[in-house]
Amino acid sequence: MDNREKTLDEFFRKNDSKKRGDINDLGSKKIDDYFNKVSQGKSRKKGFIEKLVDFFKITSFKNKFDENKVAVNAKHLEVSGIAKKSKLGNKISDFFTKRFSFEAGIDILDEKQVLYRKNRVIRNIIFITNIVFLLFTLIGSSGLNRNVNLIVTFVIFLVMFFTGKTVKKINMEQPMTLQKQQMAEYISGIYILMMAVTVYIKLRLTLGDSLEGGFFSITQAGYSLIYFALVVIALYQDPKLLNVVFKVTIIVMTIIHVIILYPLYIYADNFTNLWNFLISNNGAVLIDIFLRTLVLAIFMIGLYSTVKISEDINNKRKQELLKRQAMEKDFKAVVSDVFDVITVYKQRGEDKIEKNFAKAAKRVAEMAAKLGNFLGYSSKLCQEIYDYSLIHINKREILNTDDFEGKDHLEESDYHRIREKTIIGSVIIKRLQLDKKAEDIVRAHFEKTVNQDFIKEMNGIQNNRESQVILLSHIYEILRQQRNYKHELKHQRAIDLIRLEFYPYFDPQIVDRFVKYADDFESIYYHFA
Repeated sequence: MDNREKTLDEFFRKNDSKKRGDINDLGSKKIDDYFNKVSQGKSRKKGFIEKLVDFFKITSFKNKFDENKVAVNAKHLEVSGIAKKSKLGNKISDFFTKRFSFEAGIDILDEKQVLYRKNRVIRNIIFITNIVFLLFTLIGSSGLNRNVNLIVTFVIFLVMFFTGKTVKKINMEQPMTLQKQQMAEYISGIYILMMAVTVYIKLRLTLGDSLEGGFFSITQAGYSLIYFALVVIALYQDPKLLNVVFKVTIIVMTIIHVIILYPLYIYADNFTNLWNFLISNNGAVLIDIFLRTLVLAIFMIGLYSTVKISEDINNKRKQELLKRQAMEKDFKAVVSDVFDVITVYKQRGEDKIEKNFAKAAKRVAEMAAKLGNFLGYSSKLCQEIYDYSLIHINKREILNTDDFEGKDHLEESDYHRIREKTIIGSVIIKRLQLDKKAEDIVRAHFEKTVNQDFIKEMNGIQNNRESQVILLSHIYEILRQQRNYKHELKHQRAIDLIRLEFYPYFDPQIVDRFVKYADDFESIYYHFA
């Protein structure tokens, strides 16, 4: 490259003749480092893990992208009629959720209710499983007569029918007890296991190896039904039931392996013949029986571990729910006590006194809103000042917990309502604090106990401009009314005291507006008197 040509980074350097030739200049070094960093960043290729992370970031972003567009698309689908399919899909989803969900509208702390729901779900699963069992038993026989096959199928159907009726009766019978539900649980568990074993034995005896094909056959499918039955039993999440079922399964499957799968009893006249049969074909029979038993044992251990983990999680969840219910009771008690304190604090005694108190609050609200208008506040802010001035009158009936007293545990909607009540309660407390502040200020000035510490303390309580507007209106109201420490004052005397005595508590502009438009406030006072 020609030395007269400038490199790219030289355009970013300061065009100072004194330092033009200084390659070690600090600014030039920073620019060189910057370009080196950028060039390295551009040339470096991302690894597989980084690309995978970026993919999930983009996917997460797309899921949250442009909700308005999603809403428009949903509206378009609804208009075009495609949404009817989604509604049908929702109905199907609700149907399966209602019949195959363990926690559909139940209290998981009630063990009897939970087991009742599990029994109903397992009954629905067994109903579908029975159809599969019947289909397997109806498969044609090559070794036996067709009539025998139908008779066996009919007998199996009778067992299914009467067992289902029995389980349903125990499950639904009133009065509902935990013992009845446990009985239905054990009958259902043992039944589905024995039925799976029966179907497999029937397939093995009638079909044998006649329909063997490749690595799988109908008899092997029947064998897998036993594993399916164990999975269904595991849905109860009862380690005691699984313990019993596993012992029965080991015994039954051992009998099947040595009698049905491989008829060892034919060669069991002496140990020599039996051993020769087991090790024939390089020990294929012995290895097959051992592997089947090993796989079954590992499968049962996995199921038991899963059920035990689920049980521990459910127990911890129950403990958390119990703690939550205890906290709910304490929460309702605390909220109720707070509301009672607020209610008692607001009460002034007789009905006449209560009515006078409400009228005084109304006058304060009107004067505060008017003063806000004179100060140039927006109509919205003036309305907020008016509402805040009357919140302890207008919202007093909201502060109760009667809606939640009869409930054992709170729902999500209850939490929202209690939160609304507590927010209103906190605002009412602040409003009543402002009333007390006004009373304390006026009383202290009439009793001559005011000092700088008192003024500083009062100015630390709700001293924003909106609160000052309400406070000044309330002090004027107090000055015009009779108290046990003073007589009622005329309008001009009240204005003079505000201007000469109470000014340290307010912004000068607020006092100035009040004094300037004093006649308007007097009119409001008499209008609502």
